[in-house]
Amino acid sequence: MQDRLDNITIALAGMLQAITLIRELTQTGKLQESAFKASLHSIFQTQPRDILSVYGGLPGIQLGLTNVIQFASKEAKDPLQNRYLLSLIHLQKKLAYSPKTLKILADRLKQVQKQVDYFSLTHPTVIANLADIYQTTMSAFRFRIIMLGNQRILNVRENMDKVRALLLAGIRSAVLWRQMGGSRLQLLFSRAKLKIAAEKILSQIETHYATQDLL
Repeated sequence: MQDRLDNITIALAGMLQAITLIRELTQTGKLQESAFKASLHSIFQTQPRDILSVYGGLPGIQLGLTNVIQFASKEAKDPLQNRYLLSLIHLQKKLAYSPKTLKILADRLKQVQKQVDYFSLTHPTVIANLADIYQTTMSAFRFRIIMLGNQRILNVRENMDKVRALLLAGIRSAVLWRQMGGSRLQLLFSRAKLKIAAEKILSQIETHYATQDLL
């Protein structure tokens, strides 16, 4: 998928998917496992062959694309989602101007990749280390994303580890979004185009599944 707007839309979907999973988890204690795995997968894709491979293919970003359509609808008003989205973009910008932090992040991810190979992508040890990477690297900046949700759920260490791992995934997608040409102005003035692009890509997912059913 070479179209610039498609690429921007997919990267935006990556951010919104991470945000949606965080909100699901902090409010209900549960999340969509396939989307969670795709978001974690994106963290380790530093030299992808194309943008879709960052999320393990089209189905991996389906939840996020649905969120783009909702985000781009004129009726949509979700202050908390907007706050999380702008926070991810803000942290990505700070990260881009900190070569030292970027190196620490890259080195730590190489170590965790070995754990992924040994255990699995969603193993608690892997998730705990991703959470620690987020805390360690983002502590270099005087900016915090305040999580809102069910306090009983937030008090569980494993849940907060997942939240922080998803924040790392969201920042990964924010990096990709910038690389593809994403800008904050698009979020304000190009929502209709983003919605059309997301609908078009989602239709390809539906076609993919329909073809699989025929095989």
